[in-house]
Amino acid sequence: MKRMRIFLSLFLIAGIGFPVLYTLIQLGHFSLEPKVQIHNTVTDPAAPVLRVVADYDFCPYSFYTDAGDVTGLDVELINEIANRLGMRVEITFDAWQVCKKLLQEGNADIILGLEIFSHMEGVKKTLAVSEDQLIIFGKKPINGVAALQNKRVGLMVNSVIERIFDLNCEFVSYFTNTQILEALEAGEIDYGICHGSVGKKIVEKAGWNLYSSAVLMESYPAIGVRDDLPELRDRINSVIVQLSEEGFIKRLDKKWLVNFVEKRSVKELLQHDATLYSVYSIFFVLMLLFSLVVYRDLYYREKNYRQNLEYQANLKRKNDLLVSVAGVYQAMMTINIPDNTKELISCEDTELNYSRRSHDAREMLRLIVENEVIPEDVEMALNFTNLTTLPARLKDKNLILAEFRGKGIGWFCVQFIAVERDENGTVTDVILTRQNIDEMKKEKERLKQLSSYDELTMLFNRHGYEDTLKDLQERNVLTPAFMVFDINGLKTTNDTYGHSAGDELISAGAAAIKRFFGNCGICCRTGGDEFVVIIEQLPDNFADLVSGFDEYLRDWQGNQIQKLSISYGAAFASEIVGFTVENYKELIETADRRMYDNKAEFYRKSGIDRRR
Repeated sequence: MKRMRIFLSLFLIAGIGFPVLYTLIQLGHFSLEPKVQIHNTVTDPAAPVLRVVADYDFCPYSFYTDAGDVTGLDVELINEIANRLGMRVEITFDAWQVCKKLLQEGNADIILGLEIFSHMEGVKKTLAVSEDQLIIFGKKPINGVAALQNKRVGLMVNSVIERIFDLNCEFVSYFTNTQILEALEAGEIDYGICHGSVGKKIVEKAGWNLYSSAVLMESYPAIGVRDDLPELRDRINSVIVQLSEEGFIKRLDKKWLVNFVEKRSVKELLQHDATLYSVYSIFFVLMLLFSLVVYRDLYYREKNYRQNLEYQANLKRKNDLLVSVAGVYQAMMTINIPDNTKELISCEDTELNYSRRSHDAREMLRLIVENEVIPEDVEMALNFTNLTTLPARLKDKNLILAEFRGKGIGWFCVQFIAVERDENGTVTDVILTRQNIDEMKKEKERLKQLSSYDELTMLFNRHGYEDTLKDLQERNVLTPAFMVFDINGLKTTNDTYGHSAGDELISAGAAAIKRFFGNCGICCRTGGDEFVVIIEQLPDNFADLVSGFDEYLRDWQGNQIQKLSISYGAAFASEIVGFTVENYKELIETADRRMYDNKAEFYRKSGIDRRR
């Protein structure tokens, strides 16, 4: 048991810790801002100078650190290029429009971060040095550019986007990426278009609640070289090819664009990884339930070490069943409801065969239900697997499930788990699972029966007693009598001789009650020392049974205790005019009151003051 408790503790820590750690890592809590490790090493005053201009508002490509130093992907890249060209580097950071002017007026040689599709005058572009995306940012997610129609959309001044895209919207120009997203946060514009990596870093640093909603187009930043310096551009291109072949550029991309940029908000993370979190949660809960059940079984096995071989065999079957239930689902697939498409994640031959017969998700489910479900359950199964009505049924739920009977596998459980919703909250993507629960159904019924019996006396316990009463009332059985019993002096016996002696009294009392009244009624242990007999058929020799019961108690002797005394009371249906099942409670209360009168008489004759 100690090992099991340690296992459960470690399982809980690991099970909860893994998603927490994963979330923190994805949110970027363990990644620090990268530092420039490639510096310009050419110090010869006679070496040629490479005059570089770059946008200061273009993190992670080019920006200032908190200490005011220039940093970013482009800074490291141009330092390495200059080192290989044997040139000294002079970098000037300013607003993008100022940088363009410096280049066009001949006050700079190259400009960093220029798109390969840009039409900047007087500039020739090198090969692309990174890969990014132009993304539409907004206060809520959108599925495509159609959402921009008749909206105010912010972008950079003289952006080529305005010339190459007709988005049926009103473009508003700004001088920096930060200004675009500030205007979006303030509500001055409806959407903003920025480089994905740049926009994400600005939103992250400012703590704004903005979404990187949809990709407008792929972006390929390059280096812009003055067109009167064609030789310089060719030399830079040669170095870029070398750096690419060496994997240098790929390492820079991972350092700045993956590890540094890809930090998401909790909302974005849950939206992006909803399927992962849902599947992991289901798996974790199943494994936890399985572990708790196993722990419970081990606990009772240790407590009841004298259980017989039959019980041990039942326990083994139960554990084997739970192991199979706690495994992976027999079938799991994802379904896109609007597109009516599906993708099998795991399956058996049944799903695989029908999937091959139809690529249509609705048709495949119909074929499975009509061919694999028993006729009595087909209509119910068709209604449950109806993808047309599924979004409405999942409107305020994350999961729905139902149980059906298969022709070859018995009972099985099917569930739909919502994993994706559109902007209106309507479910678009679900996970469908199938799990065989036939053995679980049988085991559940067996455990229900076991839970109705008292372990010490093997009589019905209170749960079994209440179920029996309920069943009799529902079947309108007019039980003729009730008897209520209570063992006298049990607490004194426990306090004086120990609980083993008390258990002897309880077992002997139960045996006596069953011996004399078991043939005419249902015997139940309803409390520690309390018993009830539901008389199903009042025998003609009932008085003789009571007399024999009294005589048996007077002559009884045990191993640890020498005397057994039981107070009892009986009440008969014939005492109530027009007796019905509604009078059960009254009849039981009458028997209980007579038992207490009998007990009071016993203590009076014994000279015992119960109040003390």
